[in-house]
Amino acid sequence: MHGRRESRIWDTLHSTADAAGATPDGGLRRLSCDDADKTARDHFAEEARALGLKYEVDAMGCQWATLPGERDDVAPIGVGSHLDSVQSGGRFDGPLGVFTGLEVVKVLRESGWTTFAPVAVVNWTNEEGARFPPGCMSSAVWAHKLDIAYAHACTDTADRTTTIGDELRRIGYMGTREVSYKTNPLSAHFEIVNTTPMDIRKDALVGAAKIVLEVERIGHASNGGMATVSLFKSSPQNFCNIPSSVDFSFSMQHPEPAVLQGMTGQIEDFVHKVAATHGLEVTDYSNVWSYDPSDFDAEAVACVESAAKEMGYSYQRLISHTGHDSIYTNMVVPTAMVFTPCRDGISHSPLEYASPENCSVGAQTVLGAVLKYDEILRKKYSK
Repeated sequence: MHGRRESRIWDTLHSTADAAGATPDGGLRRLSCDDADKTARDHFAEEARALGLKYEVDAMGCQWATLPGERDDVAPIGVGSHLDSVQSGGRFDGPLGVFTGLEVVKVLRESGWTTFAPVAVVNWTNEEGARFPPGCMSSAVWAHKLDIAYAHACTDTADRTTTIGDELRRIGYMGTREVSYKTNPLSAHFEIVNTTPMDIRKDALVGAAKIVLEVERIGHASNGGMATVSLFKSSPQNFCNIPSSVDFSFSMQHPEPAVLQGMTGQIEDFVHKVAATHGLEVTDYSNVWSYDPSDFDAEAVACVESAAKEMGYSYQRLISHTGHDSIYTNMVVPTAMVFTPCRDGISHSPLEYASPENCSVGAQTVLGAVLKYDEILRKKYSK
């Protein structure tokens, strides 16, 4: 297919994209059964009817456009793909296959060639699965690998109250033709797609995963320190795309400033090394929050210890590796902290639980410490 026909595929591909799901960056956002998908489907239906093809829609919304052959009792040769895209997709993967199928039929028509078997162009519903997981949904139902009732009940990732069955009905593409290779067979199936080979990928998530493991390694090797990765988000969020960006944060703590500086230096060097290895770019590496390790006020700590001893409570001194408001109050006024034990050591979680007894012990200790520090102030101001 050269010259005018080559241009015809190109023009159809882009005119349909412009009308149904084009994004400002030249890409495509056409999620299965959304309004853009309906527009693209409508275009396919118009083209099929204009070519005089037998046009049908099955119960998964797949569109079938069939050109008769010499022997219509022979199962058609299928040329199929999909019109839906991922959240941040391109214009080619999927639609190129569908419009190639239509172009094949056009060329056969124009040349006057009659094939032995019919030729069926198929738009498979929800190949990407970006909106309604799992992907390849309708072809799986057709191949008897997925139950149609289960498929119809699959929900929108952004709205769990909406099913793909609901949306097929809303856009008018819940057909009646049975979805089965037995009652709706093909002799063969051909598809044109594109993908990104492993050796040229720039997978930001792979790079980030290596950094996460290095953060953990540095924490374990620090002899008394801690290192934790917390906020983590890859983009785009779907089942098909190679992640192009990852935003994440990590924290490192150590009671010795020199060791802490060494830890942060190690991970910064490693981040840039990983980026270079994987062809990635570090767009923002910044210190969001930092503070130097420090000891709490000796006199305030002594008040806590004395109160605990007098009431017969067991206690131990701890190094707190996490952030607390007391870190900042300690910079300007005498400060101490009391930690109440939690079941299984779990904190900052719905599973966090401190027994009534431990809560009471903590409160009594704080009260005792307050009264003891009050005596210190009384003596100070009585002089």
